Amino acid sequence: MPKPAPAIAVLSPHRHPRLRYVLHEIGADLGYRFRLFTREEQWLAAESEARVVYGQPKLSPEAPPYVAWPAHPFMSGAAPGAKDLVPVQDGDLPVFFPVVGPLGMEGYDLLACIFYQLSRYEEYQDFVSDAHGRFPATASLAYRAGFLERPVVREWACALRTELRQVFPGLPERVEPMILRPTYDIDIPWAWQHRGWRGVAAGLRDVLTGHWRRAWQRFTTAADDDPFATLPFIFSLHLRQRPTDKIQLFWLLADNGSRHDPNPYPIPAAQVHLLQNVPAAVTHGIHPSYRSSTDPALLREETERLARILGHRVQHARQHFLRFRLPDTYRQLRLAGITHEYSMGYADAVGWRAGTNLPFFWYDLEREEATGLSVHPFAAMDVTLKNYLGLNATDAREKVLSLAQKVRPHGGDFALLWHNSSFAESYGWAGWSEMYVGIINDLS
Repeated sequence: MPKPAPAIAVLSPHRHPRLRYVLHEIGADLGYRFRLFTREEQWLAAESEARVVYGQPKLSPEAPPYVAWPAHPFMSGAAPGAKDLVPVQDGDLPVFFPVVGPLGMEGYDLLACIFYQLSRYEEYQDFVSDAHGRFPATASLAYRAGFLERPVVREWACALRTELRQVFPGLPERVEPMILRPTYDIDIPWAWQHRGWRGVAAGLRDVLTGHWRRAWQRFTTAADDDPFATLPFIFSLHLRQRPTDKIQLFWLLADNGSRHDPNPYPIPAAQVHLLQNVPAAVTHGIHPSYRSSTDPALLREETERLARILGHRVQHARQHFLRFRLPDTYRQLRLAGITHEYSMGYADAVGWRAGTNLPFFWYDLEREEATGLSVHPFAAMDVTLKNYLGLNATDAREKVLSLAQKVRPHGGDFALLWHNSSFAESYGWAGWSEMYVGIINDLS
């Protein structure tokens, strides 16, 4: 039987949902169980391995040992002011939400910093969206302040643990390994096969743009040689060579209502067969279409479409184009039965949108409540590296490995987003297949 998590008693003047949420999330990270009290006598009587005073005046000398954490009004529901969101360096750590109070209670509220990142508070404010209606990386505080490529929430949690262990050295320091999480979006299972009128149109486009060889191959190549039919390669890379790898496939099953949804529709029998014969070790998810983020009925329809093909409930999702808006899209995903969401990353930059590489529960900021939707961040996407950042395969590999190095000291998931089409040399991805295999070998 596993040893119970050490209990840490926290004394606070309030029990706001923001505070309860953050204590739960950092407790899950550090392996501690935070217990929140608003009455000093109950806090004193509680059995615990460590004690924290959050936002309270300094206690009397007779009080037992404790760690004092500064508290910002943001954690009791207040809106941040302009000066609260000006990061400064505290050693090597970027911090904001300054607190000025009684001696011993000054500093920066790291719980507020963590909540700001995890809740995606800035995405509920007014912002200038990109061409696809998304919150761009360039609008984020992390990007502007230069810490987007750091799992800074993990770093803040580590700093809090260090403070605790300085006073309570008996607290354990949990060390977890980094775990590679390869995930794949299947927008188009085949480049040339089973494409219907879209395949014909693409062939004509190849002719008109001078891609004569590709146009010829489109109409003469056997299905097994289709450049996008890379699932056998993916399964061999992971399930045969690394049987402990856990991979996930997200399937675009749109009704072609948008030019941004290129999948074949109606869903061809060959794709149904493909879906129903994927190895059991693979986790399936829906890849809701471009319009689904603002069309709840469409989102449910596509989720049910995949469920009918698979013969079981679908619980995992990642939005096509990473197109979502908070809180609406996440609320609709929950109503559609989704319990695990994987869109938490940027198209225009690599790094950690919510400041963490770990899964975390979504906090509905408008309703001020934690939810049961588990959000799974990713560090980098193939299209971001190649098209947005303009990197070649060699430089892209170095960028991914540098991100992995930021995670290693803390452990936990290191998720990548790749497409089955990103191994096709004839579509501009020459050298990327070998590069990707190298990344998997280095990180597995």
